Amino acid sequence: MPDMLEQTNTLLAALKKPSTNVEQRLVQFNNVKSNIKHNRVPEECQAPIFECIRIAISATTSAALVSTGFSTLSHFIKRLQLQRETQVITSQATKLCSLLLDRLGDARESHRTAALAILADLHNVCAAEVETVIHTAMKGMNARAKDTSITWVVKVRCRAEHGVVDD
Repeated sequence: MPDMLEQTNTLLAALKKPSTNVEQRLVQFNNVKSNIKHNRVPEECQAPIFECIRIAISATTSAALVSTGFSTLSHFIKRLQLQRETQVITSQATKLCSLLLDRLGDARESHRTAALAILADLHNVCAAEVETVIHTAMKGMNARAKDTSITWVVKVRCRAEHGVVDD
């Protein structure tokens, strides 16, 4: 079985090569995601994994690739928190939040919901950046992004009022 760095580099190469079949990309992404879920992520893999996720979430040709990117990002954030390496997330927050802001206005509800869930995960680590995204979406012209961001604010306030604390 190839190591995580090799799997990540293979995935990154496949994502950057337009001729790579989407199914192959998804299989490789799922292998990396499985590795993230079950193993410690070495430092040398972290930046390339973020790049793979960034490419996937910004994809316009495959909804499945976008969904896999969101799912992988969720597991990756949790893994980095378990490893107590949240500074890596913080260093990537600006890029991630920019992508998530775009997805808050996505035509697909599943992508808006996934972006919202990731923002909730990130809020524990980089609250200021997340709140900036939410406020930007609320002030923007995209009605879907406004609606989604208002939903986020309501959920956060409800959690605070009921004393629900995230991990």
